[in-house]
Amino acid sequence: MRVAIDKIIKLVPVILLGALAFACEEDPDKLDPMRMFTPAGDIRAVSGETQVKLTWNPSLYTTSASGATYTVEVAADTLFQTPIILSVQTDTAGVVLTDEQLDIRQKYFARIKANALGDRPESKHWAVSSSFMIRGMQIFEALMSTDITDKAVLLKWRAAEGLTQIVLTPQENGGPAGEAITVSLTEEAIAARQELVRGLTPSTAYRAEIFRGNRVVGYLNFTTNAATVGNVIDLTGFTQRPSVLEDTLLQVESGSIIVLKKGVTYTISNTVNLDRSVTIMSENTVEPTKATIFFTSNFNIAEGSQIDSVVFKDVVMRGNDYGGVYVFNIDNASTVGKIKLEGSHAEIFRGIARIKTSGVTIDKFIINNSVIDSVANYGVLTVDNSGARVNDILFSKSTFYKIERPIVSKSSANSIIIEHSTFNDAPEAGRYLVDFSSNDVAQGVQFRNNIVGRGKKIGEDNAVKGIRVGSSTLVESSSSYATSDYNATGNQIPNLTVYSGTATDLFQDPKNGDFTIKDPNFAGKSTAGDPRWR
Repeated sequence: MRVAIDKIIKLVPVILLGALAFACEEDPDKLDPMRMFTPAGDIRAVSGETQVKLTWNPSLYTTSASGATYTVEVAADTLFQTPIILSVQTDTAGVVLTDEQLDIRQKYFARIKANALGDRPESKHWAVSSSFMIRGMQIFEALMSTDITDKAVLLKWRAAEGLTQIVLTPQENGGPAGEAITVSLTEEAIAARQELVRGLTPSTAYRAEIFRGNRVVGYLNFTTNAATVGNVIDLTGFTQRPSVLEDTLLQVESGSIIVLKKGVTYTISNTVNLDRSVTIMSENTVEPTKATIFFTSNFNIAEGSQIDSVVFKDVVMRGNDYGGVYVFNIDNASTVGKIKLEGSHAEIFRGIARIKTSGVTIDKFIINNSVIDSVANYGVLTVDNSGARVNDILFSKSTFYKIERPIVSKSSANSIIIEHSTFNDAPEAGRYLVDFSSNDVAQGVQFRNNIVGRGKKIGEDNAVKGIRVGSSTLVESSSSYATSDYNATGNQIPNLTVYSGTATDLFQDPKNGDFTIKDPNFAGKSTAGDPRWR
C-alpha cells in the first residue's frame, strides 16, 4: 500500500506539467477573428431609363464607419454558370449600374458578399438577387388603333436631340423573326416628331426601336392589322353621296365588308332591316378622323333572319335625337350570332341596342376598344322583353360616360364580363350599372380592372346602384377602383378600392370626355380602366 502511494506522489508533478501545457494551448474558436457575415435580407433593385440601383442590408456587426466593403458580381443566370459580366467593389450597401456597363432591357442577376475587414475574413456565402434590368429610355408615344394599318404604322415620339434612325424587326415567339426595316430619320421627320413606316406585312408582330447613334432611346411592340379580305365593297370613292351606305347595305352579299372613307359622313335616314351579315368599317389608313354614320333612323333585323354577325369597326356613330334614335331597335323575331362595336365611338342615342320583341336571340354582344357617351334611358344594351335573350355580354377596353342605364335585361343570360373599362356619369342617379332584376346569369358577372367615377346627377342626387342580378348569380370583382364621389346606395359592386380623390381629381377633363389619368400616384394607373387613358 505504501509503495502505491509513493508511485502516485511521484506522478503528481508530471500530471501538473501536462495540465499546464494543455492550458497554454491556443483555442482557435476563441482566438480566430469573427468572419464577415453575408448581407442578409432581400437585394432591392430600382430600375430607371439609364441605370439600375441595387441596395442591401449591411453585413451584421458593421456600421457606416466600419469600413466594410462588398463585391458585386453580375451574370445572366442565377447559378452564375455563364461568364461574370461585371464585377465591382463598393464601400456602401448599394451600387448603381449604368447602361454603359449593362445592356438595357436584358435580364440580369447579382450576387454580393462582404469582403475581408481587417483581420476578419470575407463572408463564406453569396447573397443572390432576383432578376433585374435597366428599363431603357422611352421617347415613343403610345400607339392608338388609328396609328396602325395592315401595312403601315405611324410612330410618334416626344422631343429628343440627336435622333438618327428607326428599326422595325418582325417578331415571333418573343424574338426576331425576319429581316429588319431601317428608316433613316430626316430633319423634317425629327421636327414633326413622327414617321410613317410603310411596307409592313399584315397580321405580323413588330418591335420598333428608335436610335440616337448606337443607343436605343425608345421601343414599342405592336401587331399590324389583318388584311381586309373577302367580298370588299369599297365606298371610299363616294364622298358627295351621304346615302350611299344605306343604298348599298341591302344590295351586297352576306359577309361583305363595306369600307367607308375616313372624314366623310354617311347617313341612315330610313329603317334598314338587315337580313345578312355585314362589317362596316373605315378604310385602313392612318388618317385619324374616322368615317361617320349619322342616324336619323336606325337598324332593325328582318323577320326570321339568321345572321352570323353585324360588326362596326373604326367608325363614329352619331344620332340626331338623344330621346328617340337607336343604332339597333329590333322588333322582329330573328337570330344574330354577334353584334360588335370595335374601335368605334357612339354618341347621342336613346339606346345603342334595344330588343323590343320576343323570339330574338343574340349570341354575343361585344363592345371593345370603343367609347360610348350621351345615351339615354335605353342605354348600351336593353333586352326589353322576357322572351328575348342575349347570351354573352362583353365590355372590354372601353369608356362609358353620360349613360343613364348601361345594361338592362328582362331575361337571363349566360355570362357578363366587364373589364379594363372606365365609367363616369354612368349610370344615372337611382339606376343600376347592370340591372337583370331577378334574372340569373348562369356563368356569373365578372367585373375586373375597371374604374367607376361618379353617377350621373339628377339635380343634386348622384346616388346610384351597382349590379342587380338573380340570387343564384355569382358576382365577382377584382382590381377595380371607385372615385370618392362614386356614391352607391344598393347592390354594391364588391371589392372596389376607393381612390382618395374625386373623378375630377383623377381624370384630366371628365366633363368633356378626357379620362386621362392625371394622378401619377393612383394605384391603378397602369392596370385599371380603359387602357387608352393610362
